[in-house]
Amino acid sequence: MPSAPPGFLIERDIRVAMRDGVELSVNAYRPPGEGRVPVVMSVTPYGKDALPDRIGMLFMRLAGVRFGTLDCSPWTGFEAPDPAFWTQAGYAVVQADVRGMHKSDGHAGVLTDKDAEDYYDLIEWAASRPWCNGAVGLIGVSYLCMSQWRVAPLRPPGLKAIVPWEGVSDLLREFGYQEGIPETGFISVWWRNRMQRGHNQRFPLAEDFPAERDARPLDDPWWAEKRPALERIVVPALVCASWSDQGLHTRGSFEGFERIASSEKWLFTHGRRKWEAFYTPESRAVQLRFFDRYLKGEQNGWEATPRVRLEVRKSRTDYDVRYEAAWPLASVSYTPLHLDATSGSTAPALPADPASLRYDACKGRASFTHRFERDTELTGAMSLKLWVSTSDGDDLDLFVAVRKFDRNGREVPFYGYNGYAEDCVCKGWLRVSHRELDPVRSRPGRPWHTHATYQPVNPNDVVDVEIELLSSSTLFEAGSSLRIDILGHDAARYPAFRHGRTVNRGFHSIHTGGRYDSHLLAAVVAR
Repeated sequence: MPSAPPGFLIERDIRVAMRDGVELSVNAYRPPGEGRVPVVMSVTPYGKDALPDRIGMLFMRLAGVRFGTLDCSPWTGFEAPDPAFWTQAGYAVVQADVRGMHKSDGHAGVLTDKDAEDYYDLIEWAASRPWCNGAVGLIGVSYLCMSQWRVAPLRPPGLKAIVPWEGVSDLLREFGYQEGIPETGFISVWWRNRMQRGHNQRFPLAEDFPAERDARPLDDPWWAEKRPALERIVVPALVCASWSDQGLHTRGSFEGFERIASSEKWLFTHGRRKWEAFYTPESRAVQLRFFDRYLKGEQNGWEATPRVRLEVRKSRTDYDVRYEAAWPLASVSYTPLHLDATSGSTAPALPADPASLRYDACKGRASFTHRFERDTELTGAMSLKLWVSTSDGDDLDLFVAVRKFDRNGREVPFYGYNGYAEDCVCKGWLRVSHRELDPVRSRPGRPWHTHATYQPVNPNDVVDVEIELLSSSTLFEAGSSLRIDILGHDAARYPAFRHGRTVNRGFHSIHTGGRYDSHLLAAVVAR
């Protein structure tokens, strides 16, 4: 790590004892002088001393990750707040290695109850320092966001505000599996190169997450224990959710914002690269103003900030920003676009005659196109109801991509997972044997699958399914088109993230018309 520049002080490798006596390793960065300042904090499994340039080169080599431009100082931990920025703004920055990782003692797990208790103890330790004013705020991306979901429900007295910036909130539905389909790329790379290599070699790992995941395709107490009690979070929160991290953090970020009980909560959305977006001047200004209000007590008018910053995409780099009062948007009308297998298009009404469209279950696709006669904004989660059958086997894996095409028929690309620059509007997945819905938690545009039982299918039997299409915000100009692709494989071949163990065999058929009311339930914003 570079030596400290003029402007802030560094204390490295502070040993902090947890309630069970295990010691964690902490770095503290402080403004010069004797004043008492608030703390912004994060905990990381990736090494508090692992800086973006080094860890970025590692992951770019292993998985082709595209970070974009990281506008932060050399003292910034991976996915963590920049000490140079925050100390200049009058804050101390505290970052710790989580239990069992790098320089911290103990047995490392993945977002365990013990990790949450450790975070509580670290917050109270920081709040009690003679250089702290007693107020602690949490901030960070990805795992550094997910750990906030875990500790905030415990309500440590020193915790005054949180900034969870893009993070999974349900490890079963959003990380281990995508609606019943196991993720077979990122998790193995992450576990091998981050967790196994990074854990404190004096202490065995507390769990083998990939093995546990493979053994638990249905919801059970192990998954439930890792699920944060979002409804118990009451501190002020500035939540970031992106359209671009579909397959990892998009769903969990929006679920987190909607379900936390905080009366003072704000949502910042974007469709760009997640790491790059975290350090932009606009993002930092919003984070700083939020923390100035709740950690310093400044009467800066923050409460008048509209609750939702909405970034509406036209393309990957062209977007408009406006502000809304709530999420989901009150102005959304859920409009069915009925699929027609005869024409490969959509219709405003259910086609009278039944028809079907067949595709190779492993390599093929079925597509349906809708052309917009007027400018139309789609914002929010959507759902795709399908009547499906398979010629072989007792299950189907369905992969769905919604794409935008301009008036000349050229596809309009968007940013996607890990900074990939050639992705679609939004995506969805479903293993059909996991199609059972929770009628209480499901709502228009957001079906909620229980993942509690298997419902196999017989060859050539037609069953109905509802697939969640993850939240997005996109303007379709008059003359542009939306295309729904239903595939037997991943919708995009981009780095690290994939589903390599599908159950697909033979041919799939999509059934439309007559009693088969297959349709996209589109989230249309009134204009």
